[in-house]
Amino acid sequence: MCQFASFIFNPRTLEVKIYDLGSHAKTFDHFGLVDGAEADCWREGHYRPDGTISCCCLDIDTHLASECEAILRKKWPTFINFFNSSRELENYRGSLDLRSLTSAEGLILPKRVGGGLDLRSLTSADGLTLPKEVGDSLDLSSLTSADGLTLPKEVGGWLDLSGLTSADGLILPKEIGGSLYLSGLSSRDRAMLMAHRAESE
Repeated sequence: MCQFASFIFNPRTLEVKIYDLGSHAKTFDHFGLVDGAEADCWREGHYRPDGTISCCCLDIDTHLASECEAILRKKWPTFINFFNSSRELENYRGSLDLRSLTSAEGLILPKRVGGGLDLRSLTSADGLTLPKEVGDSLDLSSLTSADGLTLPKEVGGWLDLSGLTSADGLILPKEIGGSLYLSGLSSRDRAMLMAHRAESE
């Protein structure tokens, strides 16, 4: 399985192609680079949410992996720069593993995520605009405050908000397909929150 986020690149021309951030194979297929001489010119790479870049070069390639990585870093100084440049994310079919992100500043998420969305390391909702729909689970377990937090209307799997210590201003999704984790809230706050959700349905 590919690490998130994946891309392919040409070590001779230094061109980068991005399609499916979770699959090199789907990216190769999308661009018609499955076989043939042109396909042989392309290599796999990763730009991880923690900011590390890795390019897999061969001994025959024009540029070294370190040179390719430096050029990519110049083009996209941060993971968020790289992530935002991928326009197929308008409606992303798979899951987004963004567990290494500690800040959402500047992050542009898709309007819909077909799979799960992992943002477990965020401690603040500052700058965070969540999708309107998340097809599977949504992990926001490190958030301690609901200030500025607008949750999706639909979450297909579980929703983890176990780090919240206050429910002030929080509006839960209309639909949650799995469990709801609110262990950081008092039983009184949990009861009030669930009562408010039931009234709005």
